[in-house]
Amino acid sequence: MALEIAQNIHFIPGRRKGGYPFCNSLFIADELSAIIDPASNRAELALHKDAKLAILSHFHNDHIRDLKIFPEAGIGINEKEAQAMSDPKAVVELIFFPEEPQAEKDSWMARKAREMKGAWGWKVSRTFKDQDEINLGEIKLKVIHTPGHTIGHSCFWFPDQEILFSADIDLTEFGPWYGNACSDAEVFWCSLEKLKKFKPKLVATGHEMGLVKGEDFPALLDKFQGVIIQREEKLLAAIKEPKTFDQIVDLGIIYGEFLQKAPGLRPPERRMIIHHLRWLEKKGLARYESGKWMLIQG
Repeated sequence: MALEIAQNIHFIPGRRKGGYPFCNSLFIADELSAIIDPASNRAELALHKDAKLAILSHFHNDHIRDLKIFPEAGIGINEKEAQAMSDPKAVVELIFFPEEPQAEKDSWMARKAREMKGAWGWKVSRTFKDQDEINLGEIKLKVIHTPGHTIGHSCFWFPDQEILFSADIDLTEFGPWYGNACSDAEVFWCSLEKLKKFKPKLVATGHEMGLVKGEDFPALLDKFQGVIIQREEKLLAAIKEPKTFDQIVDLGIIYGEFLQKAPGLRPPERRMIIHHLRWLEKKGLARYESGKWMLIQG
């Protein structure tokens, strides 16, 4: 059931508590009615099928899968991801590194098309960038570009209501996810620092946590950010003895025991380790030599 969290702003919890492949949505009833991230609950979303604007935090299928419910709505997304809404090739380029197997790319795209019950091919009617204001009538929201999860990932700030929609900065115990080629662990860290400047009364996350009281937000954000440090510490400990990249991936630093249980997690594990190693190399803490990654002793 949708919950009115401020006048004319409704929180729609996703199925499975907003866990993948679903998310949580917001519906705003105003002059320009809008839905944010339509992938929560089809029955609830259908009640608002006349929405005039679909605002997307990013291009991932678990945030856009039910766009088809809103055939008359314009689509807005960060300018860095607009092409991915209409061009499957652009999606592949954002998700995969060039050297990854073509068969893996094809299989992934086919699976996502099945999940969405149709292929990519959405026409974007407006793009936005950091600090842009979206005026819906009485209600206004500001775009907060928070890349790292994806290159265009954005949160949405309602200044009058002091509500933050944090999308995939979801404050879960798993921590930040940066498993695409266009992701970046260091940039994600900077986005979290950026959000620390906000003092919301209420946070609506894109997954699982749902509604978070403003007073709980700083501690949860710190804990969420701390997972990046924990992963880095495990990686640094691992390469005290030089290791090949595959040996590092086998450790399951990101997904732990689930990596062995679910082979489909290996590609994002690999990409997230790549992002960490690049950051460690940039900081002068690790280097690649003779086919192995090793710690630079200080």
